Amino acid sequence: RHRRGAEAPDDNMDDKGQEDIKMGIMRQFKKFPITPLVVIFGCLGAFVSYALSNPNQVGTEAKVIVMLMALVSLLMYLFLAVPPVSQDLGYHNFADKRCLCCGVPNTLDVASNIPFAIVGLVALSLQLTGHFVIDGRREVQIAWGFLWVSIIAIGFGSAYYHWAPTNATLVWDRLPMTFAFTGLTALLMQENAGVGLISLPILVGIGVWSVWYWAKTDDLRPYFFVQGFPMLTLPFFLYLFPSKYDQRDYYLFALAWYAIARVTEVNDRKIFTMSGRLFSGHTLK
Repeated sequence: RHRRGAEAPDDNMDDKGQEDIKMGIMRQFKKFPITPLVVIFGCLGAFVSYALSNPNQVGTEAKVIVMLMALVSLLMYLFLAVPPVSQDLGYHNFADKRCLCCGVPNTLDVASNIPFAIVGLVALSLQLTGHFVIDGRREVQIAWGFLWVSIIAIGFGSAYYHWAPTNATLVWDRLPMTFAFTGLTALLMQENAGVGLISLPILVGIGVWSVWYWAKTDDLRPYFFVQGFPMLTLPFFLYLFPSKYDQRDYYLFALAWYAIARVTEVNDRKIFTMSGRLFSGHTLK
């Protein structure tokens, strides 16, 4: 564990050092008591099951109230049951530090963010040129456009961070990610629960605050909530509030890839070794 403000570990850290970093990340997550989470999501799952079995007895208002109760319960859990979670500086010591092209440090970790920008640009251009219409309402079009811009910003922000990984540059990696997570949450609320898109600026503001709070206090709990709540509650939300659109299962498909990405991130050096030093777990993520 490194004190706040200390220098990141030496670049020439051996495998044992990398394992220590992995254990440091795992120790952070061990601060989260499991039992309260099992109770919260067990109750949420039971309600979803009841609502699906008795659709005529459970109205939209009751569903919204239950989701809000889950949100408040997770917030109380996070700030009452979990101690402050600081950013382990070992996180910045990624396995693949090679400079492979044009003097770009950490070349593959930097370059692996290019697809974010490409996907965001393609989606935004298709929307602006009218090749697909997501929803006829102007505010929904703006919200989807905001999501595409957020994904483009992730490409640039994350590449900037991986060029020189520090807590200071990590802010510009996490900030656009909060835009994307909160923007997607607002769109799901509108599509499935009919909640007005006034929630978009509110949720984005909470996301910005979570990154600011971490940067000022070195406490990651609000940021974990902003990123974790949409992902953890997505399956419940999709089945509790049937969408007026088809192909909603693609959200679950994306969620599965998100989970896989988390696994590759934790196994950064192991994947780097198994691939014959072709690519690392973080690059694959």
